Amino acid sequence: MASSKNKNNPNSTIDFLKGIGLDDSQLEKIVDSYPNLLRSNVEKTLIPKIRVLQDFGICGSELISVIASNPSLLNASTKNLLARLDFLKSILGSVENAHNAVMKKAIWFLSNSLSKVLQPNFELLKSYGISDEKLQKFLVKYLWYLSLNPKRVQESLVRVEQELGIPPESGMFLYGFKVMVSLSKRDSELKFELFKRYGWSESDVLVMAKRLPQCLLISEARLKTRMDFFVSKLGYEIGFLAARPSLLMYSMEGRILPRYAVMQVLQERNLLRRNPSILSVMVASESRFLDAYVLPFKDELPELYEAYMAKNLPELILLYRKRKVSNSSLQDTCTYIIKESKQS
Repeated sequence: MASSKNKNNPNSTIDFLKGIGLDDSQLEKIVDSYPNLLRSNVEKTLIPKIRVLQDFGICGSELISVIASNPSLLNASTKNLLARLDFLKSILGSVENAHNAVMKKAIWFLSNSLSKVLQPNFELLKSYGISDEKLQKFLVKYLWYLSLNPKRVQESLVRVEQELGIPPESGMFLYGFKVMVSLSKRDSELKFELFKRYGWSESDVLVMAKRLPQCLLISEARLKTRMDFFVSKLGYEIGFLAARPSLLMYSMEGRILPRYAVMQVLQERNLLRRNPSILSVMVASESRFLDAYVLPFKDELPELYEAYMAKNLPELILLYRKRKVSNSSLQDTCTYIIKESKQS
């Protein structure tokens, strides 16, 4: 680690930062943003901070990335930096989780106030009775929520119960919180109105929100294509969708339409021993769907396998038109699938 006899000399700071591995362009940006760093005492202020980061496992290229992305760390007190890292380790359960969070998602975390932002938000979440295990899993993925204004966090938590009717003990409570953070009260009202324009009742929307609150974030275009397909085309009731909201979230072109096309073809050729529900077909993992409905027919219908693996909807349809499938319902669906695959 670099140091200098003249510890407050600007050249000492530059030499020290170069010694860490920062290049000239990175140094220029740092100095432009934080010119006071040039007056830093290298041994008393800079070296201790770097050691704290290195002790945390941030070394080499990771250290360069952290400093270049968040040079304000060099202005923070060593005590505060260490406290934030210790807090991060305690809420995420391990040094590994904390290290990964800093490097992958949350370099900004090290600049937030521990006493005014991070800790108050964490305590707010805990005050709703959320278990340490559940909260830890949530924060490993979504740590940035702790950086929000605590007032906004508190308001969003209250709205999860008030507007969505999701109790804190529900597994969907934290996901409801994510949605309420994303939607203002007015935005939430507009989302409810959007669903109602497509025939949903308020109770339908609440049933959906309690099961999968993320559905409130879908666009009108996405809602329209799913309503056209599941309700208008296939004849399902809105209540069916409300109780199975995952169907609203799947990609039309990447999942719903290719799988539906495959099932239609297998049914037409009487290759299914039973008729599975649309829900079981759509929610199945890709490997499970392949094992059940594609691979068993690979030798008999190699074109089906190739077209499905390529998610080539027009090819799926044209293939079976060549086989002169006469069922008009299937032909109508074929036309619809091709049209929707271009729009979705």
